[in-house]
Amino acid sequence: MNQLRFLKRNEIDEAKWNFCIENSVNSLPYALSWYLDAVAENWDALVLNDYEFVMPLVWLRKFGVPCLYQPYYCQQLGVFGKTGDHKIQTEFLNYVTNKYLYTHINLNSSAKTVSELFHLLPKKNLLLDLSASASSIEKKYSDNHKRNISKATKAEMQFKEIASVKDFQNFYLQNINPAKENFKPQHEKIFKQLTETVLKKKAGKFFAISDKEDKLMAACLLLNHKNRIINIINTSSTEGKKNGASHFLFSQIIKELASKNLLLDFEGSSIAGVARFYAGFGASPETFYNLQTNLLKNITQRFS
Repeated sequence: MNQLRFLKRNEIDEAKWNFCIENSVNSLPYALSWYLDAVAENWDALVLNDYEFVMPLVWLRKFGVPCLYQPYYCQQLGVFGKTGDHKIQTEFLNYVTNKYLYTHINLNSSAKTVSELFHLLPKKNLLLDLSASASSIEKKYSDNHKRNISKATKAEMQFKEIASVKDFQNFYLQNINPAKENFKPQHEKIFKQLTETVLKKKAGKFFAISDKEDKLMAACLLLNHKNRIINIINTSSTEGKKNGASHFLFSQIIKELASKNLLLDFEGSSIAGVARFYAGFGASPETFYNLQTNLLKNITQRFS
């Protein structure tokens, strides 16, 4: 008989947890213990038997009540295991929806088997298969992308790796649009924790485009996980936007990685313009899911 256990963060066996995530059919780095420690204010977990299936539960308190939310720089979580078994998905999500009065979380693609049962909202990620040659991939770029890449080439922009996490952090914080990105003061601490942890773990690299004077125009953090290269964080300066720096940045990354059994995971976007930017490289959609429940609204209305 299956035993589903709720574990506090300090009760989790990290070795078993990370082994489960690494060997899951839907393995993603967001659910690794070190990644969650960097981006989540608090997290606990559901564990089936001896870590056969697991689900991170990232939470904070509203009106004194624990509520589940999706942390910044963490596109999707959900249930992880060797299969996307419908019964197991149902058991985990039944537990979550019964225990928590408020949830607003993203579930990975394996939640498709229960999407109708739990009224999950589909969301779009964008992936680019890098197994073809660079020239084959480039043929599928949109005309707008080709024009911007040509503009950056004529401006003699340079592609490089950034060794200094401080340089990347400063450039990002100087150029992010807080309103557009919903970037709040508390996210700066998370951003710094994550970028420093990724560098320490050697789990990713920082890449950039600079102009002829070596001034940064665009930069990104790419996370390596199995066969995925994930675009965790990226930004460009106002000048970089005018000169196609971000287009050039990803075109150079694609050239570097082409003809390998890899996927470039752009992380998609709910913002139409950003989604068009990634799709313009020939990326294809992958569906993940959003789970929302809100019984807190009924409680607060009752006492208002």
